[in-house]
Amino acid sequence: MIDKVRMYDNMKRLVGVPGVSGTPAEKETAYKIQELLLEIPYFQQHREKVKLVPVADDSLGRSIVTAYLQCCPESRKTVILTGHYDVVDVEEYGNLKDIAYDTEEITRRIGELPLDEDSLRDLESGEWIFGRGTADMKFGHALCLELLRYFSEEGRETLCGNLLYAAVCGEETNSEGMLQAVPFFNQFAEETGAEYEALLLTECYMPEDQAGDSRRYVHMGASGKVMPMFFCAGEASHGGEPFLGIDPNLIAARIYEKLHMNVDFCQSSCGEVTPPPVCLKSQDLKTVYSVSTPLYAVSYYNLVTVDLEPEALMESLCRIAEESFKEALGFIEEKSRVYEKRFGVRPARCSIEPSVKSFRQLYREAEAAFEGDLSGYLKALTEEWRSENTELQDIAVRLVKRLYELSPDKRPAVIVSIIPPYYPDVYPDRKSEKGSRLARCVDEIIAYAEETYGETLEWKDYYMGISDLSYTGLDEDKDFSGLFENVAGAGLIYSLPEADQKKFYVPAIVLGGSGKDFHKYTERLERRYNFDILPDLYIRLIEKLLG
Repeated sequence: MIDKVRMYDNMKRLVGVPGVSGTPAEKETAYKIQELLLEIPYFQQHREKVKLVPVADDSLGRSIVTAYLQCCPESRKTVILTGHYDVVDVEEYGNLKDIAYDTEEITRRIGELPLDEDSLRDLESGEWIFGRGTADMKFGHALCLELLRYFSEEGRETLCGNLLYAAVCGEETNSEGMLQAVPFFNQFAEETGAEYEALLLTECYMPEDQAGDSRRYVHMGASGKVMPMFFCAGEASHGGEPFLGIDPNLIAARIYEKLHMNVDFCQSSCGEVTPPPVCLKSQDLKTVYSVSTPLYAVSYYNLVTVDLEPEALMESLCRIAEESFKEALGFIEEKSRVYEKRFGVRPARCSIEPSVKSFRQLYREAEAAFEGDLSGYLKALTEEWRSENTELQDIAVRLVKRLYELSPDKRPAVIVSIIPPYYPDVYPDRKSEKGSRLARCVDEIIAYAEETYGETLEWKDYYMGISDLSYTGLDEDKDFSGLFENVAGAGLIYSLPEADQKKFYVPAIVLGGSGKDFHKYTERLERRYNFDILPDLYIRLIEKLLG
C-alpha cells in the first residue's frame, strides 16, 4: 500500500526547494521532481519514460516534467495526473521567511507570528503542517509520486490502462506550463495512441468555512478569468488651459465607475456565481514632472467567468469605453459652462470626437502604415522588454502604446484589449460517455469515503480559484477568434494554442487534499485526511477508471 512516511518525506523534499514562480529558481523544482521519479524502480528501469519538456521561448528555461507508467501496454486508456509545482514568494513570513520552506521548523515556530483563532487552533492540534507550498501544491505531487510507485508495483495488475503524470510550472503567474502541456498531451496521444479517460488535478481545496466546514470537495469544471485592458490616449494640455485637452485619467475614471464591481458582469452556472469584476491596476503613464496633463492612462480588470460569450464580452467592453468617453467629454463641457457662468469668461476649448478601437483594429491600422515587417519589429521589441524581466502585463501596456504611436490616427482614443493570462471557463459534458463515467466513478468514491472513513465528500461545480483545469478543452460551440485576436501580445509574449485546446478535450476534476490559507504565511496542510484517506480514495478512483 501507500507508504505514508515516504510520501511525507517526498513532500518535505519538494517544499524544501524554493521554486518561486517567475524566478530562475522555479526550474529547480522540476529537477527535484525528476530526481524523485527516478527513485521509483520502474522509472529506474525505464528512464526514457521520464522527460523534461522545455517551455517554448521561456526566458527562465523552465520545463514541464512528464512520466508515463505503462501498466497495461496493450491498452490505450490513459488517466492524466497533474498539478503545478511553482509557489508564491515568502515575503509575508517576515523574520521567518528563511525557514518558510522547512515544514518542520516553520511548524514549530509559526506561533512567533500573529495567528488568527482558526490558525492557532490548528497549530495547537498538532494535525496541521505549515510551510510555503505544503497545500499549494507540493503535497499534490508527493501524492502523484506515491501513486505512480504503487501502481508500478503491487497495484499494476489491477489496471487495464496507463498513467501519464505531468508536473507544470508557472500556474501562479501565467500558466506557461499548462499552455505547453496541452500541445504535449495532443502530440503524445498521436505518437502513442493514448486515449485520455480523465484528468485528475491534485490541487488542494479550501473549506468554504475554514473554522467549521468538515466536508471534503470534488470539483468538476473550472471558472475562467479574462483581463480586459483599457488604454486611454488623451489630449495633453497646459495646466493653465485645462479645457484645451482631455485627461485620459478622466476617461479611465468613468470606465472604473462602470466596470469595477459591476454585478451585470457576474455570471452564474450550476449554482455557482462569479464575483464582480475589480480593477487590478490603474495609472497614467507620465514618468516625469511637467505642467501638462498626462497623455496616456491605462487600467485593467479581473473578470471571473463561468459562461463566457467571447464576442458579447468584447462588445460590452467597447460599449463601456464609448459611454465613458462621451461622459468624460460631457463632464468637461459642464465644467466649461459653470466656469463661464461664474466668471463671465468663455474658456478656449478644443473639439474632440469619441474614438474607441479594439486591439485588432489598432494593430491593422499600424500594420498598414508601417514600412517593413511589423511583426518582426514587435518581436524584437518584446524580446528586449522580456530580457529586462518586465512582467507580461506591463509588456502588453508598452505594446499597445507603441502600436498607437505607429498608427497614423493620433486622435484621443480608448483601445480595448485583453491582456495575459487568459483562463477559459470549462465544464465537462456529463452526458458524454467519458464525462458520465468519470462522474459515476467519483460518486462511488464519495459513497466509499462515507462508508469506510465517515468522511463527507461533496460535488462542487466549478473550481472557483484560478487553476490549470481551465485548459482541459474549449467549448467548440463558441467562437473565441474575436477574443484571441484582441489579446495584446498573443504570439509574441503569450501563446494561446486555440486549436490544441479545442483538440484536447478531456473530462477533468480537482480532487485534492485539505489545505488552508494559500498564499498566506499561515498556509497549512491537514495530516490525517491527506495522508491516511486521500491516497486510498485515489487508488480506488484510478482502478475504477482503468479497471
